[in-house]
Amino acid sequence: MSAAVFGRISFGDIHVVALSRNGGASQPPFDSLNLASYVGDNAECVTANLEIAAKLVFAREVSVMNAEHGNTVNVVTESGIAPLGDGLITTKSQLALASLAADCVPFGLVDPVNRVIAVGHAGWRGVLANVMQSLLDGFVAIGGQLNQTQAVVGPAICAKCYEVPSARVDLFRDSRPEAVYSAKNLDLPMGVVSVLSGSVKQVHQINGCTMESSDLFSYRRAAGKPSGRGGLIIAMGSEPQQ
Repeated sequence: MSAAVFGRISFGDIHVVALSRNGGASQPPFDSLNLASYVGDNAECVTANLEIAAKLVFAREVSVMNAEHGNTVNVVTESGIAPLGDGLITTKSQLALASLAADCVPFGLVDPVNRVIAVGHAGWRGVLANVMQSLLDGFVAIGGQLNQTQAVVGPAICAKCYEVPSARVDLFRDSRPEAVYSAKNLDLPMGVVSVLSGSVKQVHQINGCTMESSDLFSYRRAAGKPSGRGGLIIAMGSEPQQ
């Protein structure tokens, strides 16, 4: 397996890869597979890394999420930096969708029958805003059927490592209690899974804690120093023969 792959799940010719921080072109402190153009990395390195990531899912081009920690979802057909939002959906073959993250939860949706794919990004604000449901709604609106949809949840910061102010935990008790791990800890992956599991055929998790694993980017572990972004990338192959 490529050093750039932390985990992979495939559904026929639709491939979902959780990216490691390894196998790229970026130099420290962005070493080495940084896909984010906004963290101060060399632009040529980021471009090279996006090309590496696209090849991992057999895509020709990549649409990169431009997250704002909300619940806006965009349908995309072109490569490059997407409009502001925390969800991307496409029906276009060989256009990869990249959800960037470095502690937040990257997740994806795949309907291999109707050939619709999507990615989402959920930090604590996104979980509270229920970006998961927004992505599900947009997915259905463009032709996805949830009863044949597979979801993939990528690595994120684990509940034990994600200590937050108690006031933030209180915000979750009424609106998303599944994400409450303790009086001071939130389980963001569980907050995402709790919504997806009630709607789709199956939820797959690529486990790994961004804080604990040196193979993953972590904003918290960087402790204020510059850091890259990894996440989840999904693409469909060419349309099947009729």
